[in-house]
Formats: sequence, C-alpha cells, structure tokens
Amino acid sequence: MKQLIGAGLAMLMTISGIPAYAEGIDNRVTVLNPGYVQPIEGRGFLPGAQDDGARNVASTISLVQGEDFILVADPGMAAVGVWDAVLAQLKAKDVEPADVTHIFISHHHPDHVTQLGLFPNATLVDFWATYKDDVWSDHPDNYELAPGVKVVRTPGHTDQDASLLVETLEGTYALTHLWWTPGYEPKEDPLAEDSREIVHSRAMILKEAD
Repeated sequence: MKQLIGAGLAMLMTISGIPAYAEGIDNRVTVLNPGYVQPIEGRGFLPGAQDDGARNVASTISLVQGEDFILVADPGMAAVGVWDAVLAQLKAKDVEPADVTHIFISHHHPDHVTQLGLFPNATLVDFWATYKDDVWSDHPDNYELAPGVKVVRTPGHTDQDASLLVETLEGTYALTHLWWTPGYEPKEDPLAEDSREIVHSRAMILKEAD
C-alpha cells in the first residue's frame, strides 16, 4: 500500500512492509515542513505567464538521518517563521545546522535552494555531482550517497531533476518533484520541460517505491 507523507513542490512517499534489503539499515525520514503552491487572487498563477504574476510557494523540507549521515532535502522557500520552526525541530533531534553532512536539491529552481547557506559544513548533492568547498565531484546515475540512500535522475519537470530513494525499516521513501500534491497531481505538469520524460520518470519512481 502506497502512502504519501509530504506534498507540495516536492513530495515524499513510502510503502508499507519491510524489504529484505533494508534489514539492518537505520535510516529515518522526517518531513520538517510540507510544501505547497497556492494561487493569489488576481495574480497570474503560472510563473512566466505574465509580468506581474505571483503565487505563494513553499518547498517540502525533509530530514534524512542515518549512521554518521544527516541530510536536509530542498531547503527552500517557506512562510515567515517556518524556518525558525524547522531549526527548532532539528534542535529537538539534537541536530545543529553545522551537524548536517549533506544537502540534497531535487532541482535548481530557486524555491528549493534559498536556505542552502544555513548549513555551513554540508556537501551539496544534485542530479550529477557533489559540491564541497572548491571540489566539484561528478557522480553517476543511481549514486549511493550513503547505505540505503540513492540519488536517481528523474528528468521531466526540468532536465536537472533528481529524486532521492531512502531505504528504511518502514519501506522505501522517494523524495521527488515528479508530482505536486497528495493526489499525484498534476497529471500533466504545466511547467514540465519534457512531458515525455516526466512520464518515464514517474513510472520508474513508482516501480522503485512500490
């Protein structure tokens, strides 16, 4: 049974059951802030459709914890006060910003990256590389970032999209931008750079996560 855990401009889903390959893997996933995109009355909803368009946007911000591994995904836009609450949630888990080892971004749109600077020691991870200090290290598709944590390329919304697959004792989570809402919508992404690629990527993630 598939269960959607977080939604918005990136979302997170899992399946029930304990896969054999996840036994002994102590990864944990927490949604720190659920994302959304909402229209503003009288303003253009879709970005770029008109010069004075506007919308309310927040990124789904997630925490992945494993052995010697702390990752924050899509540390982007949020309403006033939300980032204070996110940092408080981290502190409640004994995680300081300097403790975060990795930042994962699902793609390069600004709403997913506005708070990268909060985590000074983290290695940045995207669809094709890791970035730390002045070292840019390319990585392949299906890149194992840590035990049970894998970066997979999922183009469609943009050519630079990636999803993070996280094996846990609860099941396999997918942190992804392939859908926007809990109902696996939109069926057709109005901002997709490649509508055929996004269909392929969605099928691949559903196979991996369910």
